[in-house]
Amino acid sequence: MSVLSDASPEKLPIKSEDLWSFISLLGSLIAFSFVPVFTKWGAMETSSGTAIFDRFFLTTIILGLIWGLLAIYRQLANCPNQSPPLSPPLYHRVQLLGLFLVTGNFLAGMLITLAWSLSQTTVANCELINNLTPVFTVLGGWLLFKQCFDRRFLIGCAIAVSGLLIVGFNDFQIGIDKLQGDFLALASALFLAAYLLGAEQLRTQLQTDTVLLGCFACGTPLTLMVLVITHENLLPTSLPGWIAIVSMSVSGLLAQGLLLYSLKRLSSGFVALVFLLTPFTTAIIAGIMFSETLSLSNLLAFCVVVLGLSLSISSSSGVKEIEESV
Repeated sequence: MSVLSDASPEKLPIKSEDLWSFISLLGSLIAFSFVPVFTKWGAMETSSGTAIFDRFFLTTIILGLIWGLLAIYRQLANCPNQSPPLSPPLYHRVQLLGLFLVTGNFLAGMLITLAWSLSQTTVANCELINNLTPVFTVLGGWLLFKQCFDRRFLIGCAIAVSGLLIVGFNDFQIGIDKLQGDFLALASALFLAAYLLGAEQLRTQLQTDTVLLGCFACGTPLTLMVLVITHENLLPTSLPGWIAIVSMSVSGLLAQGLLLYSLKRLSSGFVALVFLLTPFTTAIIAGIMFSETLSLSNLLAFCVVVLGLSLSISSSSGVKEIEESV
């Protein structure tokens, strides 16, 4: 069994569903880019643990209200004589619940270990290690779900990831005092890859709003547990802190919703590859809001990622062949 697909790497015609998935993924990329900006904005007002818990808690409440309203609307929209849909077998519901628990906790674990790693190592080390996420996602999809990718996609992935690693290695610092933070950054990259793979499996069976609510609801207890252990505040204590939390929650909710929508048609490996652009879009937004500038190495890394993405997009491995979309 090989990760390399035997299928021809010729590019397939872009369908309307695929086009909307690409647009949704780009929208998610832009929305995710605002989260670090809002985090920096509220860094002096709230701790990272408080910010993560409040994001999960507020997002769960918002999604619960939206999901409830949608359920009422769907109930009222049904014909009176229409029979209700058959409920899935018990084993299938238990399987879905387990997948929700695992995926939601991987999402929470990714954010927690990422915030923890930034306090234990340098930002450069953390970013460099997190660039390995596409590699873990592709390998995980191959090992766990028998996903295969053609040569064009794998070469594009290798160019994008290796280019970022080479450019970022100059700023990488090796030291025993940073070893714990580096391992936490590695765990964060693994958790993100696992979350993308789990979310991809959920999206093949459920609608976007259901997956969103389930993942955030299942991940909230873990964020609360960390908050209790670290003895941090449950809620922000100032108006700027609340504004930052609400801004992060809204942008994060929009980003996750668009991300999950795209996972119905696009593979998790391709999504992880596209999100290598997040530091650059964040830098552009930060440059507008905080007058920060991109360095020459940042521009070089951006060009390398775009080159790798261009090759991967021309492959058929990033798009799944599905007859119907949820």
